[in-house]
Amino acid sequence: MRATYWIASCRVAGVLAIALMATTARADAIADFYGGRTITVVIASGAGGGYDFFGRALAKYIGRFLPGHPNAIVQNMPGAGGTKMANYAYNVAPQDGTMIGVPLAPTPMVQVLTPKGIKYDATRFHWIGNIEQSVGILFTYQTSPTRTIADAMKRVTPMAGSGKNSATYQTPVLCNALLGTKFKVVLGYGGAAQMELAIEKGEVDGRMGVWQTLKTTQPAWIRDRKVNFLAQSALERSKQLPDTPTYIELAKTEEGRKIFEFLALQNLTGRAVFAPPGAPPDRVAALRHAFDQAVRDPGMLADMAKVGMEIEPTSGEEVQKAVDRMIATPPQIVARMQAILDQK
Repeated sequence: MRATYWIASCRVAGVLAIALMATTARADAIADFYGGRTITVVIASGAGGGYDFFGRALAKYIGRFLPGHPNAIVQNMPGAGGTKMANYAYNVAPQDGTMIGVPLAPTPMVQVLTPKGIKYDATRFHWIGNIEQSVGILFTYQTSPTRTIADAMKRVTPMAGSGKNSATYQTPVLCNALLGTKFKVVLGYGGAAQMELAIEKGEVDGRMGVWQTLKTTQPAWIRDRKVNFLAQSALERSKQLPDTPTYIELAKTEEGRKIFEFLALQNLTGRAVFAPPGAPPDRVAALRHAFDQAVRDPGMLADMAKVGMEIEPTSGEEVQKAVDRMIATPPQIVARMQAILDQK
């Protein structure tokens, strides 16, 4: 009896030892790969906005938590509402785990809605994690006569936009069709900084942005009440914006409500990070672990606090599920959204 127990114990110990050796070997392989290398964090927006801020913060910390402690550099790649960077990551970027993409929130959505020019499959990216669950906000500046969503239904309101694959274009256009607003989107702005400068100059009245980002890039606007919040993209009102209605609340039909629910799913990918589809599984796992550690690092949390930003991280596995759900949107909803966005 004792001999049998001793033999069984030895077998268990042997299995554990082998598992430990395998884990150590994988960690050593990851360290051997990343040691002395440089990771490039490619951001799908210009400098100065929320995506750029988060991307640079992640680049500062993620290498500390990867075996081998690689350096990290940042590259901005704006264009085509985020499609330029996503296409690059899918088809051109290194597929070995040395490239991390910071896409725009609509990247999975535009694959469904406006596939022309899309050369990627968002479900095949390796989603590493999401830094925050962002809330889209439609706003105008203090000088605009459009102060409420009701005002936007009465007068033509010029709004800044980047490209037709961007939420800065799609959201106002969908509001026009589904809520009866009269937004006129002026395209061609390179990023948040350019759009907000145009707003201050009076070239446009406002834009669609992200609440968490606006608090950071324009704290004086918030503090001095220089902006009018018209509507927010969320499944329910943010606790920080209790007086601002959601698009879902404002929708006049069940179809419109479902479309705005689809838009609100972007909150789950608001500041997501991915690796290209060819990245090896063990390096993807290492990147996910490093991401999880970086977004909880006291230094990164302190950096965010200095500029009034908060981190609400979501795991890579959760983001992957959200992306899959978005891509699987019912065809009739997709068709209606396409019809609206394809209108001249």
